[in-house]
Amino acid sequence: MRRFGFLLLGLGLALGWAGWLGAIRDPAVVHYRASLAGLQRPLRLVHLSDMHGSNWDMPQVRLNRIVDQVNALHPDLVVITGDFHASKIWDPPMRLEDALRPLTRLRAPLGVWSVPGNHDDPYWIRWVMQRLGLKLLAGDLVDVGPLQIVGSDDLILGQQPVAGLLAAAARARPGKPLIALVHEPSLWPLLPPAVDLLLAGHTHGGQIDIFGWPHIMPEYEKVQRGLFRNAAGQQLVVSAGIGTSVVPLRLGTRGEIVVVELVPQPRSQPPGRKSGTDK
Repeated sequence: MRRFGFLLLGLGLALGWAGWLGAIRDPAVVHYRASLAGLQRPLRLVHLSDMHGSNWDMPQVRLNRIVDQVNALHPDLVVITGDFHASKIWDPPMRLEDALRPLTRLRAPLGVWSVPGNHDDPYWIRWVMQRLGLKLLAGDLVDVGPLQIVGSDDLILGQQPVAGLLAAAARARPGKPLIALVHEPSLWPLLPPAVDLLLAGHTHGGQIDIFGWPHIMPEYEKVQRGLFRNAAGQQLVVSAGIGTSVVPLRLGTRGEIVVVELVPQPRSQPPGRKSGTDK
């Protein structure tokens, strides 16, 4: 019995060590291709999500390294879909300002645009971002030239974010591509018809996946990670994120920087769905 106990302890330590190495591993760069009606020229969009700044596995030195990795991709546009703040069971103290400051070095001609996540205080995140000169979209619409971007607050605020997203999308200029930024892919079924592409995070790609356990929440099972398309031809990209939540561990999944090559839509394109394995 004692031998069995030592075996379980050894297995737990090995899994913990492997999960820690997975949590601090440099994120993979994952590529998708999305076509947008009305887009006049190809654009490169880089999507970050769920950084969860933390002195455990996402300190400033690592955030700066990820920023360098993003800048080296020469994006036209960078979007960040929430959860900037720590969210572990216990985190060594890290100021939100320290977690956000590296993002001020991101460079993209069409700007760096963000929305809050469920771990971001809806008022504090606005104050700190404004102080640092970072652009937060929450119930707002912006025209960046080749396309329009609408952003939503997180669903932690109830129905207000849904109403804000619908109202902002209604102000969009018809015939010009419109992309939406949200934290949770739960908004996918409620997507306004004017939106061509929705970008989300929140799922962490499962974060810990040991032969299919533990199971992700049912509402995210079909949109856990990847590029999807509904019957109307609208597209969804869900990122596995770069940080971790609850525990600083990643097993069976890897953090990722998502590159979406935006291209003008061909005249006829059949609807369908692509899984997260399609690039």
